[in-house]
Amino acid sequence: MHLDVERQLRTTHEPLSIVVGGEIWDLYVFGVTRVERDWWVQIAVVGPRACTVTVRVDAANGRGAAAHEIIRLVTDWLLEDEASEHAFLEHSVLEARAS
Repeated sequence: MHLDVERQLRTTHEPLSIVVGGEIWDLYVFGVTRVERDWWVQIAVVGPRACTVTVRVDAANGRGAAAHEIIRLVTDWLLEDEASEHAFLEHSVLEARAS
C-alpha cells in the first residue's frame, strides 16, 4: 500500500518539532490505532530528509507516558539510521510480549 504522505500532512495538526543531532525534525501524526492495550502510531518525520515511522507503544500508563516513549524511540532511531524511508519502532518489552 502506497501512502501519499503530503496529502496526509495537509489534514494533520501542527507538528511537534524536536532537535536531534543539531537538526530540527517535525513530527506529524497522521494515524493512531488502538489494539488491546497498545497504540500503533503513524508519524511522518520531516527534517533533512522525509520518512515515516510506525511506532507501537503500551498505552496502559496513559497518554503522557506513551508520548514520551514515542519521542524517545523516534529520537534514538534518527540518531542511528540515516537512510531508511520507513521504520517500525517498539519498546523491547513489547517485542518480548509479542513472542
